[in-house]
Amino acid sequence: DYNVQQIPFYIAAHRAIRNGELFWNWTIDFGTSMIGTFSFYLLGSPFFLLTLPFPESFIPYMMPFIMALKYAVCAATSYTYIRRHVVRDESAMLGALLYAFSGFNACNIVFNHFTDAVAFFPLFLLTFDKLMEIDHHKDNMHFFFGGKELIHFSLMTMVMAIINYYFFFGEVIFLIIYFVIVYIPGNKKRDIIRMFLRALFGGVLGGMLGGFYILQSFLSISGNSRLSETLSGYDVVSYHSMNMLWDILKSMVMIPDIIGKGTVFYTSDVRVASLAVYLPVFGIAGVSAYFLQTTLKKDVHKRLLLACLIMSMIPILNSAFSLFNSEYYARWFYMPILFMAMVTAKTAERGKSVELKRGVLITSFLFILILLISIIPSYTSSGEVVDYGLIENTKIYKKQVIGTAVMTIMLILSVFCVPKCVRKIKLFKMKEIGLKKPIMRIHVLLFATIIGCVISTYVVLSNGSSLISDYGKEQWELQMLNTVPELEGDEFYRDETDDTATNYDMVWGIGSLHSFISTLPAETFDFLDVVDIDRKVETKISNNLIGIRAILSQKYYLENERINDSGYFEAGDGIEGFIYLDSQNGFDIYLNTNYIKMGFAYDYFIRESDFEEIDNTEIKDRLLSVAVVLSDDDADALKGVLKELPEDYYIDTLPYDIFEKNCEERNKTSCETFETSTNGFTARSSNLDSDKLLFFSVPAVKGFTVYVDGKEAEIIKADYGMTAVMVPAGVHEIKATYIPDGFYAGFFMTVTGIAVLLLYMAVVHFYKHRQM
Repeated sequence: DYNVQQIPFYIAAHRAIRNGELFWNWTIDFGTSMIGTFSFYLLGSPFFLLTLPFPESFIPYMMPFIMALKYAVCAATSYTYIRRHVVRDESAMLGALLYAFSGFNACNIVFNHFTDAVAFFPLFLLTFDKLMEIDHHKDNMHFFFGGKELIHFSLMTMVMAIINYYFFFGEVIFLIIYFVIVYIPGNKKRDIIRMFLRALFGGVLGGMLGGFYILQSFLSISGNSRLSETLSGYDVVSYHSMNMLWDILKSMVMIPDIIGKGTVFYTSDVRVASLAVYLPVFGIAGVSAYFLQTTLKKDVHKRLLLACLIMSMIPILNSAFSLFNSEYYARWFYMPILFMAMVTAKTAERGKSVELKRGVLITSFLFILILLISIIPSYTSSGEVVDYGLIENTKIYKKQVIGTAVMTIMLILSVFCVPKCVRKIKLFKMKEIGLKKPIMRIHVLLFATIIGCVISTYVVLSNGSSLISDYGKEQWELQMLNTVPELEGDEFYRDETDDTATNYDMVWGIGSLHSFISTLPAETFDFLDVVDIDRKVETKISNNLIGIRAILSQKYYLENERINDSGYFEAGDGIEGFIYLDSQNGFDIYLNTNYIKMGFAYDYFIRESDFEEIDNTEIKDRLLSVAVVLSDDDADALKGVLKELPEDYYIDTLPYDIFEKNCEERNKTSCETFETSTNGFTARSSNLDSDKLLFFSVPAVKGFTVYVDGKEAEIIKADYGMTAVMVPAGVHEIKATYIPDGFYAGFFMTVTGIAVLLLYMAVVHFYKHRQM
């Protein structure tokens, strides 16, 4: 994910912004909205904005330093929050390091953008706490304005929503739970209502302030199939496997697995779930000790952590942080981790150590228990008994065990062998030496934590790096970053790469039929359904589908002969209609002889209702070369212009020679020119002999307006999700303009939010002066 998403996305977005391409981006998949696609990944990140002044070539090499800065911000913001709840600075430092270098952050280094939300969440929570403290246990008879506390909370709400809308949704859910557990008990109904209304007003105001950005982000992905897949049936109350609960426990006491490579208790559900909790050195020792020290009735943080634990065990509650998505995600765990780090810091600084020692024994016992379970002999599918059969990715697991064992030993020595306060040190065969400043056990634990943070993060990085050979890394940099394929043709076209170069068409500035990105418009997903491609996170077209390749204006296919031993052409299968053209920098380049230029005309149509009754995907695919798929209503409206495709075509797959002829006919009607821009596209049609429906493989998202010779024309949704427009006979100028859906409404929201904020500040200022 880091190599094929984070680096290409940073480069593509960096280039687009510096070139002023802020609306539509033609190099991402089949084209997509800039804000809609990149708002989840990086566009709202202050860390990404820091890269804009630097040249594009710097980006891949800046990203490790940017990540280091993110870790520093995580530590600084969490220190600010934890310091309010502990006595000593050293304790707050210890808690801050645990939060910043937690297993969650280490595991998610491959998801570079996750750390942005983790970095600023403590400040969001801090502003919320300060807002609540206006009424919390104060029993104020009269209403007081929130003043700067409300303004700070509103601004942080805006910042968090802009940084990442997905994590922001989970944070809102968490704040509601936090409010119920922390601020409702012990307060009168009047004060509870006041606190709730303050938070509601501040949150809505923050949403309005960021409305220009947030609304465009939301509307651009609404209808995305990943959002509509929710839990149902037994999945609501039970995970698919008991292994899940054991895996959650393992994540608390051991260095985490890396994304995509599990070890023990691994199931496919957690492959990219970010299931990681581990606090370096401590594991759950500090949390266990805190639970032993406090009572459930009196301690709100204990109740909060217990509630989070219960929610993590029940699928429907866990999925609440992801809009009840059917995919298992643990991407909200960083929020309870902040409190785990905080209570660990509080426990570490306490004078009594009995509970801490018990906590150390608990986390050590669980670690050993998991280790023993993992080496139990098991049966294979053939009934053979094998050793270590429960362990997947043995090398990765060994590093995790060794790293965790070293930190566990450090913890045991620090807690059981180091006194609470060291005033004298007895040297070998010498008298005791008195210390000018006593060494507290918290100092030793802080030092151990620093070492543990390095060990824990290094193990994760080492495990991830080991997946790619040194040769692979060398070739990756050489082929993907340092060179660009020289492809012939000045006209608009798309290419396709094999799995070794996924998303690097973005870096090369070419639209692609193969992309790995989640946040595409719903119309793209709908279009791929035309040939039964159930897209989740990757657009990938099987080699037998040549019709969809033709109508998407795919001109080239690039196969990496240095790395890919199982490619379509290397394996001898190839793609029908593609011929070898050239080899450049290790890539074999193949030309699509059935390539159709953008903006071509159809003579026939197929109704969606008829098309969906065809069971054979290859028949569907090749029919795209002769007929456009229209909704039944559009088909009725255009029946006088287009002819309905006879049912004889549905019986069997079109022979290749007829398919080839269809593509040639379509190409004759394609636009003479087609030029793209961030605001849409312009085209000049060929000399059409009659009224025609021109097909453009551009997702028909809201925000596009098409003009023919300066007059607005109706956009007809073709093939479920692409753009088509009626054009009269002759040669005509076609212009499509794109203004993102929600652009003007979002702008109005932000302006209104600013006005409300200024009005609120004026009222508060007047109120305070009146009180004086």
